[in-house]
Amino acid sequence: MSNDNNVYLTKIQSLVLKGIAIFCIISHNFFHLFPPVTYQNEMTLNPENFSHFIQDFSWTEIVNCLFSFLGFYGVYIFVLLSGYGITKSFINTEKKTIPFVAIHIFKIYKLFLISALVYCIIVPDINFKALGKVLSLTSTLSPETLFIVCGPWWFFSLIIQLYFCFFFLYKLIAKDISNVFFIWFVYVIIAFYWVTFNGPTVSLYANAVGHIPEFSLGIFLALYEKQLTFLNTRKFNVMALCISLVVLVLAQIYFYVFVFSFFFSAIAFLSAYKLIPSQNQFWIFTGKISPYLFGFNGFLYRGYFIEHAVEAQSAIWHIVCWIGWLAVNYAFAYTAYYFLKFKK
Repeated sequence: MSNDNNVYLTKIQSLVLKGIAIFCIISHNFFHLFPPVTYQNEMTLNPENFSHFIQDFSWTEIVNCLFSFLGFYGVYIFVLLSGYGITKSFINTEKKTIPFVAIHIFKIYKLFLISALVYCIIVPDINFKALGKVLSLTSTLSPETLFIVCGPWWFFSLIIQLYFCFFFLYKLIAKDISNVFFIWFVYVIIAFYWVTFNGPTVSLYANAVGHIPEFSLGIFLALYEKQLTFLNTRKFNVMALCISLVVLVLAQIYFYVFVFSFFFSAIAFLSAYKLIPSQNQFWIFTGKISPYLFGFNGFLYRGYFIEHAVEAQSAIWHIVCWIGWLAVNYAFAYTAYYFLKFKK
């Protein structure tokens, strides 16, 4: 199960993981807007949501239910892969840190601007004041503005915030391997304090502080992958997957376990992939166009397809509308990729 030259993730493997993750994310963004499951424990925990999920689960609507309740976890493998990817790029470059990070932030913001431009062309009624708020990268600072204009776009602010943290985290982890555990410990203290004194508010997990563990794990893996070859063994990944699944289930019930759910969702993705590796061309293709799939899916005729799915009240028709909507997104995303050649 080892990778070439002790590399934890090859470029192809990263693309496959991105492809699977973005497919989960955009499918969640479609299905969670209509029954039977219209709730999830994404940025805040409501234990009743889990019991409702068990009650509302339907085998005929299994695709809808699973993507609705769990699909958003794809976001956090993206956070990890961002930390891994930017570290690998930095190791292989001779650029100074500030220009290097600035270039990566510009690439993300360029994608944001392209997405906003397509939004302005597609959407008939535009709230330019709200759009300005989102483009200023400040919408994640308040729960009231977090999902304005286009819900998925909150991630742009998050990832740019994490890139601003890159230099500090990289230097700390590169200095001593044990510092990554110190970073995770600090996060746990902050998260426990937040839960105890602020309750289940979204602000922590809409911003960088709440996702430092996944991002720093990506940095850690990129820095020490040649020493940590056991991470590719079957025994380790079976254990990691089992622990992660237990944590994710308990995280739907207990607030003090919920703070670990994002970190362990990323580990679950990685360990499951290590156990069942794939070089499926569909996932590779999806990974290549994933930036545009992410940027466009929140507004690209989603309401039209959802309206028809709801009117039909049929599990089969829900799938048909989902596939039709995916086809539109893939067509737009590939067109943008082909002409603009965005490379992460």
